[in-house]
Parts: sequence; C-alpha cells; structure tokens
Amino acid sequence: MDRTAIMKKPLIYGGLAAALLAVPLLTNGYTQYVVNLVTVYVVLGVGLNILLGYAGQFAFANAAFMGIGAYITAILSSQLGLPFWVCIPAAGVVTALIGTACAVPAMRMASIYLALVTFAFAELMVWVFINWKGVTNGSNGIGVSAPDLFGYVFRGDQRLYYLLLPCCLTMLWLASRILKSYIGRSFVIIRESEIVARCNGIDVSRTKMIAFGLSAFFGGVGGALFAYTVGLVLPQSFGLFQLVIHIAIVVLGGMASLAGAIIGALLLTTLPEFLRDFQSLQEVMFGTALVIVAIFMPRGIAGALTRFGILPREMLVRGIVRERHLVATPGRDQDLEPIGVGVTHD
Repeated sequence: MDRTAIMKKPLIYGGLAAALLAVPLLTNGYTQYVVNLVTVYVVLGVGLNILLGYAGQFAFANAAFMGIGAYITAILSSQLGLPFWVCIPAAGVVTALIGTACAVPAMRMASIYLALVTFAFAELMVWVFINWKGVTNGSNGIGVSAPDLFGYVFRGDQRLYYLLLPCCLTMLWLASRILKSYIGRSFVIIRESEIVARCNGIDVSRTKMIAFGLSAFFGGVGGALFAYTVGLVLPQSFGLFQLVIHIAIVVLGGMASLAGAIIGALLLTTLPEFLRDFQSLQEVMFGTALVIVAIFMPRGIAGALTRFGILPREMLVRGIVRERHLVATPGRDQDLEPIGVGVTHD
C-alpha cells in the first residue's frame, strides 16, 4: 500500500465518523426514528448472515431470537430497573445460550428440514410471547424504560441514536473479527463441504453450534436495541413478517457480506417510507425486487458492487495465497471460495 493511500485512510474514516455523528442534526423526529431502525436491522442482518450466508445453515429462527432479546431487555429494564449496559449484553448472552441449545436437535437436519424445524421454533416462541402472560404480559406487551448513563437519559430518537450507533459499530467490528478468525473460515468450509471440513480436522457439529450461538447472540442484541428504539415490546412484532424482512435483508444486500447486511438494512428500512403513498403496490414491488435480485444479482447488491469494483472484496484472511487443489472436492472443479471471500492457506 502506497504512502498516499495510508494518509488518505484516516481522513476517510474521520469524515465518515463526522457524517454519522451529524445525522441527528439533519433529521426530524420520524426520520431519525427510521435511521435508528436501520442501525438495529444492520445488527440483525449480520446475525442471520453469519448463520445463513457464511455457515450455510438454512435456519429461520432469527425473528424468535430477536423477540427473546427484546423481552429480556424489557423485563430487566422496566421490572428490575437494570441499566442498559447490563440489559443489552444479558439479552445477547441468554439468547445465545437458547440458540445453542436449539442447535442440538437440529444437528442431524439440513436444508429444507432444518428450515422447517427452526421456523416452527419461531412460531412457537410467538405463541409463548402471547400466552405466557405472567412474564410477557400477553398481547399488551411490556413497556421499556429509556436507557440512561450517569444521569443522562437517552430519551427521544436523536439522543437514542448516540447509543444505538456505537452498539451497531461494535457489533460490526466483532463480526468482522470473528469471520476473519479460524472459526469464520471453518464456517465457510462447512458451508461448501462438510466432508472437506472433517478431512481438515474441523469438528462440524461443534462449529455449527457456535454458528447458531453467534447468530442468536447478534439476534438478541438486535432485539435489545429494537426494544429501546420502539419503547414497547409486543409479540406481534416477531412473527412471519419480521422473519421475511430479515431474510430479504440478507438476500437483497448480499449473502456472506457484512456490507450486504448494511445495504440490505438500509433498503428494507427506508424504501417502505418512500412507497408509503403506494400501499397497494408495496407487496408487488417488494416481490419484484426479490425476483430481479435473485435472477440478475444472485450474490446480492453487495456482490454486484464488488464485481464492478465499487466495493472491495471482503477477505477472511489477509495475505493469503489461493491454492485450488487444497480445497477441491471430488467431481467439483472449483476452489472453496465463498461470495466475495478468498479462503486458502499460507
């Protein structure tokens, strides 16, 4: 990397940081609320992308994980009076434990069967949210107290943004570090071929459980941020439509791409606002967009932007050399290269 590029990098990051911090100064109340939702759905999109995009597990329980995290946050903050810096991590950790436990019976399933089982779990959790009235207050939901830090209350969408933004950036950084580690490379190898993964000494069952746990952790944290954003946790918020939004974020934005999660969350959160005057056409336009992306951009918008050189490739390992023969599978003349990711050995 030349010296000019090195000098420009801090300027780019500094300008981006300044732009993000200035957002509340340029928005009104409702626009800021939509921006806050974007940060929430970025975290949720990353969580599903880890499991679906990188690990290749067709599991659709992300809306349930989101709901679990939201209810844990609502209960801890409103009923027990705990601060947000306890509620958010607690929501992530407890949801991760539940997600890991759910992975155990799903280990022997794959493809459509895994999708059906996890979808059934998501619907079961909605039933629990509605009927476990002693804890969840049923269909009336639970109000969430505004978070505060040393007396400074994040009340209002503009103030809340300065809590959501650091959380979102931290989760993106954490996901990037995980996916560039041995665990992240193991996810991709399992997605391509479990036989090759076992031949390389990877414990497939254990790694899948880690993928489920990490995805649930991100879902739980996203649910906690969602609870603080909307202020009222209702069971209807975590049904089938919520799941469709999460899947669309990953598919439209780009599977196995952190940039894809950001792009997908931005599109799926803001576009409905632009189409508010065309309520009858929203479903048609939404379905049409999914079909177009599936046909012409199978790697999502992020994949298309990467192909045209607009976005850089996301590498799991830096300074690697591709060796096709190390990861070639019998009867399959291609290397183990996920979407926008190079995976090989030094």
